[in-house]
Amino acid sequence: MRAPRGWSSSVPRALLLAVVTVAAWSAAPVPAQNSQNGQTAQAGVQISFQSPIPDTPLFGEIDLLVDVVGAPVLRVEFFLDGRKVGSVGRPPYQVRVDVGQENREHRIEAVAHTMAGSRTSAVLVAPPVIVNEEVSVALRQLFVTVLEGGRRILDLDRAAFRVVDEGAEQQIVTFERGEVPFNAVLLLDTSESMKGERLDAARAGARAFLSGMREVDEASLILFSDRLLAAVPFTSDRAALGQALETTEAEGGTAVNDHLYLGLKVLDGQVGRGVVVLLSDGYDVQSVLGMKEVLWKARRSQALVYWLRLRDKDKGDERAVFSSAWRDFTANGEEYEVLERAVLDSGGRIEDITAASQIEPAFREILAELREQYVLGYYPSNARGNGSWHEVKVRVRGTGKVRVRGGYVDR
Repeated sequence: MRAPRGWSSSVPRALLLAVVTVAAWSAAPVPAQNSQNGQTAQAGVQISFQSPIPDTPLFGEIDLLVDVVGAPVLRVEFFLDGRKVGSVGRPPYQVRVDVGQENREHRIEAVAHTMAGSRTSAVLVAPPVIVNEEVSVALRQLFVTVLEGGRRILDLDRAAFRVVDEGAEQQIVTFERGEVPFNAVLLLDTSESMKGERLDAARAGARAFLSGMREVDEASLILFSDRLLAAVPFTSDRAALGQALETTEAEGGTAVNDHLYLGLKVLDGQVGRGVVVLLSDGYDVQSVLGMKEVLWKARRSQALVYWLRLRDKDKGDERAVFSSAWRDFTANGEEYEVLERAVLDSGGRIEDITAASQIEPAFREILAELREQYVLGYYPSNARGNGSWHEVKVRVRGTGKVRVRGGYVDR
């Protein structure tokens, strides 16, 4: 099992202790006028850290960002644990560094050199994770897509985000963006209705998704009708996945609920970002489970669910209107609506497919979206473990629109 970047959600909640110190000096020493939480004012210059956040353990790649106001500045130099890691001559005063994965204290210093020859510095000391065996609160991870003008944006830093859990703002302790490894379940409806052009397009779409995975990504393949037709456990072996695709034929009825539950269940043992990509019309006629049971499972998972919804282009937005041995017209309509809710609540989305030619581009677009997401991690400050539903909101600086999981079950 590979280790995810950042720090694992299996680490119990730390008692986060930090020491934030500030130091300042100039060519002619002047007492500091203001000193708190990684900021210093001296010699007509005020310098303060915007990133990283004080009191936060640091792992992997992070942004060092300071705000400097006052006298004209010639340059700002950055030091990590006594080693110079960058120098910036104009705003924004920001550098990106890799602090590594070792659980240790880090000392970060920013030194502003003014045109007059004076220097002002701010020092921030980031603590290690201190494990308290008596406290066990699971790290919550949020997979966030930010859109502006219909285009995904990926140039935001940690300070641009705010996470609110049940009305209480949370401290973001892990922050990643872009190439974050994932585990994907490709859940393909291969019932009788998929014969011919649809099945060929589904195979091509799945192949396109699998060929675009990186070495650190893994996928599981589930092909179903009214029963499980083929399944491949999580692997990065494209050949094994491809063989199951090519040798499975379309047959039988449709049991979406049972197999979506299975897709979520197999993600339970995986570490890191989990994704389910469902290709189906969503018309369930033979599942034993109801969608309420699947929604229950989805809300206890951190997985994103994407639904490539096969539609009849002549029916427009018409919902499921059919009866089956298990349910009447009304009940089937309700099942369909709960499936929509489960997908949207997860932070994923529904992509309508009205032609077989749209299937492969849709798979490629989901893969591109996974490459352009932010992963925010936090330890809920209001965790009770009582099974209650926690509503989560993510706000972002600027005009971008956020798509993210709507909440989770506190357990």
